[in-house]
Amino acid sequence: MEEDSFPSGDEFAEDKRVKKILLIDTITARCASSSHEILQQMHNAINGTDSGSKLEAKVLSGGYTNFSYKVYVDTHPELCVYAKFCFEFAMWNPDKSSRYDLRRVENEYNIMEKMSKTASGTIVTPLALWDVYHEGQNMKLLVTEWSKVDEQFCNQFIDGAVDPRVAPKIADTLAKLHNIQDFDPDFNDNVKPFMMNMFKQMFEIGLEACKIENQKDRTGEYCVSLGEEVVVKILNAHMSIFFQPDCLIHGDSHVFNTLVEPKPSIEELEEFGPDGTFVLCDWEMAMAGPLGRDIGLALTFPVGCMIAHALNGREEAYKSIEDYINTLLDNYCSRMVEAGKSSKEMARILRNIAGSCGNFMYLVFYELRCQEFFPVESSIDKEYLYDAIGILGWKLMRLGYDTDYVPESSGMDKIRTTMFNLLDEEVSLAQSLFDSRKARRQPRKSSMLRASNRRISDTRIVYLMAEHVRRSTISRQDGNQRSLSENAVLE
Repeated sequence: MEEDSFPSGDEFAEDKRVKKILLIDTITARCASSSHEILQQMHNAINGTDSGSKLEAKVLSGGYTNFSYKVYVDTHPELCVYAKFCFEFAMWNPDKSSRYDLRRVENEYNIMEKMSKTASGTIVTPLALWDVYHEGQNMKLLVTEWSKVDEQFCNQFIDGAVDPRVAPKIADTLAKLHNIQDFDPDFNDNVKPFMMNMFKQMFEIGLEACKIENQKDRTGEYCVSLGEEVVVKILNAHMSIFFQPDCLIHGDSHVFNTLVEPKPSIEELEEFGPDGTFVLCDWEMAMAGPLGRDIGLALTFPVGCMIAHALNGREEAYKSIEDYINTLLDNYCSRMVEAGKSSKEMARILRNIAGSCGNFMYLVFYELRCQEFFPVESSIDKEYLYDAIGILGWKLMRLGYDTDYVPESSGMDKIRTTMFNLLDEEVSLAQSLFDSRKARRQPRKSSMLRASNRRISDTRIVYLMAEHVRRSTISRQDGNQRSLSENAVLE
């Protein structure tokens, strides 16, 4: 597996090398005092009289505010743990002004400990959280059990063949999380400044998208047709709802943070692991937040893959994903109704699902282009897909947050039907484009991520957002300088 793509260079390579040494040294020194059996076994293996064993670490992902690793005993690779090394800023990054709040990983440890008991088997058990200090930088090292369920769920959507057993289990786990009654409404609220920054950027992007001169595709035309007043209304509603502490939420529950059993063979796409088990990981964004957000984020990549497969004429692939989405929603709604949610509350939750899904799709996939793994190949198809995702994102946000579009009195059936009609419209348009080309239907392929043995983290989103902020700041400064120069000339 490979770490995410970041600027290459000596500083980055050196930072990665130093972090890896620190990681191994820290775990080697501290596993002896742990009460957890796996860490004791690793200690015994590397300290046996004749063992000659040592710890090794394989980088899985990261590079901006953390690295994640598989740490194992070289002579006994079955003795292994997962480790995430978190730091305030990347040593290679010249911008040290925006720092990662290390309290987030403390809260990640706490919520994982709670959920590993509440939803046993779907959350890995946290083993340790250690402070590390090196050359003036504070760091945190989170260590958890290694899950044998270690393939990212995104691969199945890229394949277009999704294990039908997983959706009910994800729905059940998220429903359990969302129905925990004893929680602090301020839990992990230090993630909110980061989200506020994203909202500010979303406002800038949304207002720019409303300008006629920025119409470059269907998404731009749709934004202009909405007008600035409606766009601001939608974005304000999204931001306001985000800060409602309805329940504990994972906060980052997309399919790249869901691990499933590896497929027995990359050639047999319809074959799945023996049990249909899964693990939900990466809990650092967990907080008290709005009902609906977690399910909305879980739908984002699958929805994009549905359109991508339609663009390639793969009906069985997008139907498999549609079945998954329906099953996830059916089971989640059933669990929430069983927990006492009224029809009115369920309608609100479904609005939030649509709005959260649409917001992420528009900002992250369309604007930041932060997803190169959709199953399309040509540059023309990629641009078409991003445009389809962009316009669908706005339509879903409108469904979620514009009560003039779908009245507030609408029931859950009306909202769900509208959501699927919007999705089916984009899938049908993509399928029609494929049909019009009279092209040969392309066979499904195994995920390129599985084939390359890569694991992708969403650290890249943070990096791209930071880059967007930097470019926007430079652009504003340049604009101010031009205004000053023009005024000087006029004077």
